[in-house]
Amino acid sequence: MQFVKPGRGPEPLLLGGPLDFGRGRAGRSIPADATRCAAHYGLPPFQTNDDVITLLVAADIIHEIPDANGVLRLHPAHPLPAPADVFPPAEEEAAIQRKMRFEVAYEDDSYKINDLFHPDGDRHSEITTSLERLARAIDGDPHDACQAVQLLPNEGDFTTSLDITDLPPHKVFRLRCDWTQFDATRIRIQGMTDEGQMQVTLPTDFLGPEDEPAPRE
Repeated sequence: MQFVKPGRGPEPLLLGGPLDFGRGRAGRSIPADATRCAAHYGLPPFQTNDDVITLLVAADIIHEIPDANGVLRLHPAHPLPAPADVFPPAEEEAAIQRKMRFEVAYEDDSYKINDLFHPDGDRHSEITTSLERLARAIDGDPHDACQAVQLLPNEGDFTTSLDITDLPPHKVFRLRCDWTQFDATRIRIQGMTDEGQMQVTLPTDFLGPEDEPAPRE
C-alpha cells in the first residue's frame, strides 16, 4: 500500500528509510523525547520514517484517508492538536506545570496573608499566628492556609519558625518577612491612579544604574 502526500499527485511517499536527525548526525541516538512519546502509544523507538508516520497517526496529528483509487493519503488534522494534548510532557516540563498550577491555586491566598503584615499601613517583620487563624483570614481551611504559606518563601523573603508541613492547625508559629529581600525580588502593586493606571514598584534587582535616583546635592 502506498502513502501519498496530499497535493503531490501519484508519487508515493517513501517511508522505509532510516531516520536522520540532522545533517552529519546519522549516527546520533534517538532523542529521549521521541522515545517517550512513542512509548506513550505503545510503540517501539523510532527507526524509520514509517515509525514517525505511525506515531503521528496514533496521536491523531495526521489521518490516513484513501483517495478514489484506494491509495492512502496523509492529511494533517485540522485544527492541529496542541503537543501537550497528545504527547506526555517531559519530567522537567511536568514539574514546571505542577508549580504553575500550585501558584495559580494559592497565589490569591498568599497575597491575603502578606496583607496581614501591614494591617495599619506600617510594615511588621513578624506575625504570630496558626493555620486556623490564617484559614479564617483567607476564608479557606487550614490546608489552604498551609499551601499558601508554603508559596510565600519561594523568593527567600518569608520564613516560618516551625515546619508547617504537618503542623496541627491550632499550633502557634511565627511567620517572618525580610522586607529588604522582599523589595529586592518582588513587584509590588500600589493601586490605581486617578487616570486608571496601575502603580507598581519594581524589584531593586530589576533596576539598573540608569534607573536609580540621582543623589541629592
